[in-house]
Amino acid sequence: MVRIRLALVAALTIALCWAIAPPAPAAPGAPEYVALGDSRAAAPTRTSARQPDGCGRTLDGYPAHVASQLGVTYKSVACVNAHTADVTSNPQLTMFGPRPVQINALSSSTRLVTLSIGGNDLGWWSLVSSCFTRRFGQDARCRHDRTMARRIDAGLTAVAPRIATTLDKIASRAPSARVVLVGHGGYYGRTGCPDEANISTADAAYLRTFFDRFDAILRTAAVTRSMTFVDVATPAVGHDACAGTARWFEGNVSRSQTPPRHPTPLGSRAIAGLIVNAL
Repeated sequence: MVRIRLALVAALTIALCWAIAPPAPAAPGAPEYVALGDSRAAAPTRTSARQPDGCGRTLDGYPAHVASQLGVTYKSVACVNAHTADVTSNPQLTMFGPRPVQINALSSSTRLVTLSIGGNDLGWWSLVSSCFTRRFGQDARCRHDRTMARRIDAGLTAVAPRIATTLDKIASRAPSARVVLVGHGGYYGRTGCPDEANISTADAAYLRTFFDRFDAILRTAAVTRSMTFVDVATPAVGHDACAGTARWFEGNVSRSQTPPRHPTPLGSRAIAGLIVNAL
């Protein structure tokens, strides 16, 4: 643990050189670590979004575990349904009113930023939902759907510059911060299972290719800016929605307080461990 923290401190003292505008001034007592993004970071329960400020954050989210393991002060402004614009420029509207633009939480004193974003911009579930069938054992043959393939191509093409712009604005706002972009995927495995993943093995392989392409966009955006990309999908093999108590994500049906297609408490802790290891 001591070695991890020393390594983090050393890494976070290296200033990034991507400033586009003057960084926000440091606020008194500002946290060393700020978590941005969507529900993969917020880790909502079925009821948490009904509580102020409507963003659904819980202490099961990976930001709390990252901060605890590193021994740093932190603030999470991640919010369910967040898009890239909500991180950089748009006051996100929740049932309790608009939330401040997420990067407003950053300052010149920020030393670590984590970000989970892009899934809502992409509308990933609407793109791939036709791969799933009403009953397990059927084959939707979505891998042969040319219209779906064109929609996926268009979505991935459109999301790439949004991710790039978001990272640039984070670097501008917090020029001394180590920025970690968290990958997507991990929900589904190589085969399906009743209810949680009514998908054929052939379509499951096609779905993995989709998430691989999405992660390639995230990885490229991070690496070309000397930021850190954390792969979640590969370590999540064997921990998909069909893995019972070992699952990191709920599938299309959830029998817990975690909403469908969201990280379980076990998954959030696992993602935190991947982030800490990357640091």
